[in-house]
Amino acid sequence: MSNPIMSRNSYFTEQRTPAGYPTMPGYAPGNDQQGQQQYGQQYAGQQYGEAQYTQPAQQYGTQQGYGYEQTAFPQDNRAANGEPAITYEDIMMKTGILLGVTILAGALSWMLLIPSGATSSDISLGMTIAVGSSLAAFVVGLVMAFKRQLGPGLTIGYSALQGVALGTLTGVLEVIYPGIAVQTILATVSVVAVCWFLHTTGLVRTTSKGMKIVLTIMIAGVVFSLANLFLSWTGMVDAPWGMRSAEIAGIPLGVFLGIIMIVVASYMLINDFETAKIAVANRAPKSFAWTAAVGIVMTIMWIYLEILRLIAILNQD
Repeated sequence: MSNPIMSRNSYFTEQRTPAGYPTMPGYAPGNDQQGQQQYGQQYAGQQYGEAQYTQPAQQYGTQQGYGYEQTAFPQDNRAANGEPAITYEDIMMKTGILLGVTILAGALSWMLLIPSGATSSDISLGMTIAVGSSLAAFVVGLVMAFKRQLGPGLTIGYSALQGVALGTLTGVLEVIYPGIAVQTILATVSVVAVCWFLHTTGLVRTTSKGMKIVLTIMIAGVVFSLANLFLSWTGMVDAPWGMRSAEIAGIPLGVFLGIIMIVVASYMLINDFETAKIAVANRAPKSFAWTAAVGIVMTIMWIYLEILRLIAILNQD
């Protein structure tokens, strides 16, 4: 089980043989049985040691060899549909593009909507735009979760909406808590770097059971956030951060929830990196790089939001 954006396609799932072993690149289910069947047919009725074993050496490894077609073990970097196979560099490049769109949209939104010396009306407008664009991004995210393959249109649109939401929210909180933007950016970069280090060194490997727990917590967090937003908007809870402002042993509930969600999001980011490598091993078509990239970007933006909110709650009076 992986990021919902990537889990709807077998390219992002580790392939195994019927015996339970990891497959080699180019493996297709049934090829081994087909090859054995062809082998038996080809040599049925022939005596061991006859002419078929005296073929010239240059025939070895050509189109047909011991019943296996060469396409089962492709020598060129092609996917099964003939498209160039995806590479890890493709995914990282698309990830960089989407992050660039998010940062650009966020910076422009901040500069245009939250000017220096912003008034209360500017802050109110900024919060309205932040919530509206965040809900729009959430809807686009749901649409993407039900698609098997994503292209640049939806993924760039989603990144732009996230940029507007996070940019305006960061601008508003910067007016209230000066310095929070730099703190959040540095903390996010640090968390992502640690996740990358843990992934590349193999110190942390995600498991199916772990991902089920993480996704359960993530869904519970989304439901809580929507309920908290509704209660705050309707005035049923009158506190800066809604139910998150409630204190447990003198510590706001939002602090506990924030730490939990940052850990959960970090675990999912490591899984996103692993899933991207699985897609490369499965020789997914190059066009699937957008799907893998937006999954990674969604998780990074989630980490940013949780850190931003956590720092804001820690700084509230």
